[in-house]
Amino acid sequence: MSFPLKVIYDCNIFVQALININGPGGACVRRALAKEVTLVLSEPLLAEIRQAPTKPTPARLGVTIPRTETLIENLLKVAAITRIVPEQFTYARDPDDAHYVNLALAAEATVIVSRDKDLLSLMESGRPEAAAFQVRFPFLRILDPVQFLKEPRMLERS
Repeated sequence: MSFPLKVIYDCNIFVQALININGPGGACVRRALAKEVTLVLSEPLLAEIRQAPTKPTPARLGVTIPRTETLIENLLKVAAITRIVPEQFTYARDPDDAHYVNLALAAEATVIVSRDKDLLSLMESGRPEAAAFQVRFPFLRILDPVQFLKEPRMLERS
């Protein structure tokens, strides 16, 4: 039996989808809503998404509370919720980003999709913290949404 790839989307993917459903973030969200991937969420991630309309840039770009709540309602219809997220990874460079890695570890997801430079830097060769991360978590990839959407094997069922 095959299952859709388990993925974690950084909050910025959802915000980008709210700003432009036709952009890469929107395409990622559409794939989750179509159950082409198994999206994994947590309560802290949902809280972060709910905060998006209160931030100046998303609000200025049309991210509203009603649109955000509608998105969350739709996500909850298809997503897996991981309620217990043990702290297995800490990230001094950006402590808030550690939750995405810990959520992926707790859910046994193999991909995090993000535009966050701090998270993406964990995949850069030549960086000591990236090398240590990749040795510790060789099964986990962090991709920007364009990379994620371009890689056909990222969307295959395994």
